[in-house]
Amino acid sequence: MPNGKPGDHPLTDILVHKVKVYGDEADDLIRKIAELSSRRELDEWWEHEISWSPEPTTVANKARMRFDELLQRAKDRGWETKQ
Repeated sequence: MPNGKPGDHPLTDILVHKVKVYGDEADDLIRKIAELSSRRELDEWWEHEISWSPEPTTVANKARMRFDELLQRAKDRGWETKQ
């Protein structure tokens, strides 16, 4: 069972410990995705799209697509965003 220390889980490494996991672009996008989604939504996306595909290029592409979706959703709902 993970104890929350660096190296236990890539998502925790990115969000909590600020450890580089998939590269600057992918990690930054994942942090932005976390800001625009609930924890449940983030975890579901992670399990369906990222956890089985640790290739940095694939992660970056999937994260870019998800971020774009969430940013559009936020804009459609009238949210103010920093992005």
